Amino acid sequence: MNREINEVVKLLTEIDKICKREGIPYYLGPQLTLCCVTGQEITSPHAGVVYMRVADMERFRLAVEREPVDGRIVESMNNNKRFYGFFLRYTDLDTLCFRLNEGRNYKYPGMGVDILPLRGKQHFRLAHLWTRAQEVGWNELADYYGDRWGKKKAVCRLAMRLRLITGRGRLAKGLYRMLCRRMDVEDTQEYVVRLKKKAVYFPRETFDETGTVEIEGKKFPVPADTDMYLRKYYGADYQQKILPVYTPKMSEMVSARIRYEDYFQEVGSQKGFIKKRIRVRRKSGRANRKKKYLNWSWNYVKFCAYKIELEKYYLDNKDYIINLYKNKDYPALEKIFKAYAKATVKSLKNDEIFIPDEEILHIYLDVLEKAGRTKLKKKIEKFWK
Repeated sequence: MNREINEVVKLLTEIDKICKREGIPYYLGPQLTLCCVTGQEITSPHAGVVYMRVADMERFRLAVEREPVDGRIVESMNNNKRFYGFFLRYTDLDTLCFRLNEGRNYKYPGMGVDILPLRGKQHFRLAHLWTRAQEVGWNELADYYGDRWGKKKAVCRLAMRLRLITGRGRLAKGLYRMLCRRMDVEDTQEYVVRLKKKAVYFPRETFDETGTVEIEGKKFPVPADTDMYLRKYYGADYQQKILPVYTPKMSEMVSARIRYEDYFQEVGSQKGFIKKRIRVRRKSGRANRKKKYLNWSWNYVKFCAYKIELEKYYLDNKDYIINLYKNKDYPALEKIFKAYAKATVKSLKNDEIFIPDEEILHIYLDVLEKAGRTKLKKKIEKFWK
């Protein structure tokens, strides 16, 4: 193991010591568990992830704040007004882990272990939707480089912007405490782990019993049923899952040899890095949008040429299609309309409709009705009429 991975194991050992002292149950994240179960080498310094129930996560935060460890800090929305999610980060201040795309998210950019909450499922749908809207709005507002597209996300972000009038720090603390209350559901049947791009659902019984695995001769807790745990996260074929070898990106600096403060004293302030990154991001964003539009335009031209060829094919075979329809040979009609269906779906995405001939369209709509594809039929009729 390299120096960075050793640092991750050291932080995990410290978390384990605090949890044993306070009687807090926790579990290694799926990536570390997979490495232990399949014998793969841990290569990424970002692999340090543990899971705790929401109430236990809050107990851990309070325990560290009550008895601070020298050179360590627990960062969260509670003490960082730009922290972008509902979780904790146990950080070593004497190391460096600075990712340009997340520069504003961490006040203390050292190497750390993420402590993710095992959330309970809320019983009432409306309460769940309102809670999610607030959390998504904060994530979008805090994570400057996140995915900003989508009407729902835009509405959530706007709601959070309006609430910033009370102060960003106060809003962050309020949201953190609200999520601690609402996600701590004692009689939940499932635990949810929300990541940046997906949510993973674990049955409650997954965490009823605890087993152990070894990393560098040190034992750490995992769910006793590691098979269910890893299947829920990676899928049934998790034993064939090969984790990519970690290679540092140009947009990140990771080192266990230097304090993050010393690094920024040498190369410039963290704020300077972030401002440069924002300018580069905006320029590349405009360039990417132009490129995306040009690609769409060229693909649309090619699609129009394809539709002309397809229209000729169906007009040439019109008598054959009518004959099949009169004989009620729907299996044959479905087969011959396969290309027609693809062209129709693609046309609808461009807010248009593909009609080589109205009589052929009538036949196609009837075939859709017989095949039970009523949603597609209604969409076509909406554009047609």
